[in-house]
Amino acid sequence: MARVPEEMEEVLASDKTQDTLQLDSLVGHIEDIILSNEFSTLRENFLKKHCHLFDDNDENKLEYMDIFKQYTNLIEGHIEKELSSRASGFQMSLFLQELTSSCALDGEVFDLLMTFTDFLSFKTAMLEIKQSREDGADTLEDLLQITSLKS
Repeated sequence: MARVPEEMEEVLASDKTQDTLQLDSLVGHIEDIILSNEFSTLRENFLKKHCHLFDDNDENKLEYMDIFKQYTNLIEGHIEKELSSRASGFQMSLFLQELTSSCALDGEVFDLLMTFTDFLSFKTAMLEIKQSREDGADTLEDLLQITSLKS
């Protein structure tokens, strides 16, 4: 009895070159880094340290830009250090070139990365941290209330 072959998906074109696979791997590493507790703590500590200087006004103080530059240097430095330790031979300049020539800039990871370099997102985060501290909540856990469902 002749066996009917299982249906196979036909691939007409594939863009899985070695460079694409390396870029995919680096994007995975970036996702792991920015979702880690270490990164979250690093970012939150910086925001807490400087949030008292920020006011919710339309006009920004000159010192905000200096703090924002420190923040972006801290974030970029941490991500670069982590990528270097996770991917042998990693070079940020080559990675940035690959990103600009790739269509891989779509997605949640890159949307999140863009918020780290956007001044308005930074200022909003500063003001949120400042407000939560003024309300007596120092961390997200302080804002949560856990209630038992058992009577």
